[in-house]
Amino acid sequence: MRHEIPIRCFSIALYVLRPAQAGYQVLLLRRNGHTQLGQWCQIAGGIEAGESTWQTARREAKEETGLQLADLYSADRCKQFYEADNNGLTLVLVFVAYS
Repeated sequence: MRHEIPIRCFSIALYVLRPAQAGYQVLLLRRNGHTQLGQWCQIAGGIEAGESTWQTARREAKEETGLQLADLYSADRCKQFYEADNNGLTLVLVFVAYS
């Protein structure tokens, strides 16, 4: 009998871009939580009950940066990674916004 690895999707990633002279600048945040302390990353956060993924992206942008995003786009991509501690594959929906 085969054992399937579960696929979970419970969070989003948001990349905020700003026009610059040589293209675009990307907003990165320095992590201060319990995982990857001190590492630079995009805005990210968990989807709350009753919330759509785009609502999560807007809420996380406001909570983590104070930005009130008007335009938000699906990147039509998912980040994926394997979590050995729970033997599962995690998908993270990716969004892009411009400031």
